[in-house]
Amino acid sequence: MARWVTLALLVLVPFTARADASGEIDWQRRVLKATGQGAPDLNAPSIAVARLGAERAAMATAQRNALETLKGATLESGGTVGTLLQNDTALRSKVQGKLRGMRAMKTHYFSDGGVSLDVEVPLDQLPGEIAQNLKPPAGAATKAPPPTTSTSSSRPDAGAK
Repeated sequence: MARWVTLALLVLVPFTARADASGEIDWQRRVLKATGQGAPDLNAPSIAVARLGAERAAMATAQRNALETLKGATLESGGTVGTLLQNDTALRSKVQGKLRGMRAMKTHYFSDGGVSLDVEVPLDQLPGEIAQNLKPPAGAATKAPPPTTSTSSSRPDAGAK
């Protein structure tokens, strides 16, 4: 019996480890990144038409992957973005709208007409309820906050123009 369990673990662990990370948050750059792939329509009249459909499918997949990645992010309050979006349909619509505006950073065309897209959207473009309340995971390298500027200066002509 122990042999079967060990054998099952040896067979199943590589499958779970192989699961591709289709989205991530780059905390250093404060960017939500995702990947999507689209297959060509083999019945399309030309490779150009097939490739266009593949690009659309890849973008739709990348948007879904970005949304799933965002749903798993933790908020300062301790909850997740997914819980927040589940309870607020207006906010969910805003987020989906922003994700539709994602731009492709890298496009890879395959010889069979398939397409792979790497897309990203800055976190600051997301609705404020999310963008300002995202909590980076412990140990994540984050961008240093901008230096605070004081309104007063030691120079006597600070207010002069």
